[in-house]
Amino acid sequence: MATHKGADSGPVRAVPEALRIKAKLIPDRIAHDDTRRTLTMAQWNQEADEVAGGLIKAGVNKGDRVLLAISNANAVEMAIAVIAVMRAGAIGVPISPRISPVELTTYGALIEPRFAITNDPASLTPLSLEKVWHVDDMPRAPEALPAEPLFTIDDVALILGTSGTTGAIKGVVNAHSDLGAQIGNGDYVDKHHNSTLHALPFTSSGGMHGECLLPIAAGATCYTQPKFDPGGFLKMVQEKKPTTIYFVPTMLRLVLDHPDAAKTDFSSVRYILTGTAPLPHDSAVRALELWPHVNMRNSYGMSEGGIGASTKTNASLLKSGCVGPLPAHMQIRDEDGNPVGPGVVGEIYGKPKFQRRYWRDEEGTGKSWVGGWTRTGDLGYVDEDGDLIISGRAKDIIIRGGFNISPIEIENVLHDHPAVKDAAAIGVPHDVLGEDVAAAVSLNTGAKATPEDLIAWCQERLAGNKVPRTILILPELPLNPNSKVLKRELKPIVEQAAAERRAASKVAG
Repeated sequence: MATHKGADSGPVRAVPEALRIKAKLIPDRIAHDDTRRTLTMAQWNQEADEVAGGLIKAGVNKGDRVLLAISNANAVEMAIAVIAVMRAGAIGVPISPRISPVELTTYGALIEPRFAITNDPASLTPLSLEKVWHVDDMPRAPEALPAEPLFTIDDVALILGTSGTTGAIKGVVNAHSDLGAQIGNGDYVDKHHNSTLHALPFTSSGGMHGECLLPIAAGATCYTQPKFDPGGFLKMVQEKKPTTIYFVPTMLRLVLDHPDAAKTDFSSVRYILTGTAPLPHDSAVRALELWPHVNMRNSYGMSEGGIGASTKTNASLLKSGCVGPLPAHMQIRDEDGNPVGPGVVGEIYGKPKFQRRYWRDEEGTGKSWVGGWTRTGDLGYVDEDGDLIISGRAKDIIIRGGFNISPIEIENVLHDHPAVKDAAAIGVPHDVLGEDVAAAVSLNTGAKATPEDLIAWCQERLAGNKVPRTILILPELPLNPNSKVLKRELKPIVEQAAAERRAASKVAG
């Protein structure tokens, strides 16, 4: 069996082996339910064996990369496929079928996959692949799977694409030892039949680690909404009665704005978890007012690993930017890489138990992992309570007239406006100040607000140098699959709007 001794928690068992144990302990427990079909622990284990053998018989070799371009419409099949690929000794590469052809071509050149499993074959036409299987026709040949594992604990299990909010997608390497340390040995049995409801894509780090593999870790049932819509999500809360709900902040906001939110029975829900993007303060306030019995937690992490923090109380959640106590494995450092004290803003570092790397990117790996620590590129500080407060991305900090301005502070104020759905503050070139403050927003359905209204709102709540001079209202802000705003796509649009506003002011003046 593929195991070895963990750093501080006993033996680490590879995830495919942990599923075998879970399937023996609780064979009839529902592992996954994507509204189309359910999958018990025993079925998951058996079907993963069948597909693994089918892949081997079809020519998949150890170390081959297999693209898993499967949306949550087939979450059950994604769960089967990812374990099957690992058992075949290959490397699973989850990707969103929604990524652009250009991104797919670039990422494909980096990963060099031979095969793919997908529920959208047309999305993979830019690639030259030896074989593409539809999820409804995955190869099955259980007799072709050897009795002994085809991988070692140190082999690569997954390559997860980063969110791509700031540039080309990078592949973060997860070894079997890394995943095993996160997921556990498979011998923990949840006696309370806990369950989680979410709409996170299984192609993301949060969706794969936190939801797809969750039943192996906790023995809990994972309910997946095939495609997020707030009304449908509320119906699933009422029908499935989950004990935990995972929202990205954008999804939470849309659910809170839905007319059925106050009428939906949330009595089964004990925890609401948020993460992947900054949580607007007003969303936290509204959620706790609507569901006062719920324990709500805001987490902070990243695909590169070594970063993991979460609020512990509802009170800390209500502090803007708070992600809970700074753990021992994380530090705040200055520009020279030296740790700083409480109240001082610096870059957030984390020390992973298992070192990760970018696939075939030595330069990127060298920049992101320094001396065994992960550099996040995020800025934050520790407040008087010992809590980590996120200030923003180092690349996103706006330097106006020599003063650093955090976009998150501006975005939180814009989110507080009742008409605003999404907001992004961006630095734009200025011939005197170096940079000026601008923003792009989208509005809630049926809501009305002008740029002048929103600027006036900010003037009442922000220092003068932080108020956006330009606010662009768009039908929607561009989001990645994790619902993070793609500022790199917004930046040229906002820069043009700011330049046009300055030009018009000069003509008028």
